[in-house]
Amino acid sequence: MPYLVSSIIAIVTALILLLTRYEADDSTITSELDRMKSMFITMDGFVNTYIQSGETLSSINFEELDKASILLSNMDITPVADTNSSTGENKTTTKFPNSEVIWQIIPNIDDPSSYKLLVDMSKSSALMSKAIFSESFSGREFCEKMLFGTFDQKGSEYVEADEDFGSVGNESDGIFVCIVFK
Repeated sequence: MPYLVSSIIAIVTALILLLTRYEADDSTITSELDRMKSMFITMDGFVNTYIQSGETLSSINFEELDKASILLSNMDITPVADTNSSTGENKTTTKFPNSEVIWQIIPNIDDPSSYKLLVDMSKSSALMSKAIFSESFSGREFCEKMLFGTFDQKGSEYVEADEDFGSVGNESDGIFVCIVFK
């Protein structure tokens, strides 16, 4: 009899664990993070090509990369709001085909041997499903470890008056800045 009772308890426990244990399908976010990795590599490749063509980081932006025919032909440059000022070129963004992640690149006015890359993944539902993880993982793995850059989790949109990115973001808004040194 004790054997029967313990067997029933074991079976019930196993069924409870089996039925209540839910593991989210992480394949979507995993594939999006893989795409993020290749986009980071490609962005840095654009910058390397720009530098190798004799240009300096003091004038880098997507309009300049497009003029130099460095960007992919299916990448569109989008102006952000008003671009009538002398710094209007820094207010251009781009996206990779079939991606909702928005990229913006500007010179680092504090260090001419580096550039700043704003990554806005707030429109990507897959990445925003785990926003804190996606932002932290992308910043640490791709910006810091892969590109040897500095990850600014509080980075936010371009502030024209400062000619720099703002610093009012947070770890779950899907926006961060990567400062990459060359």
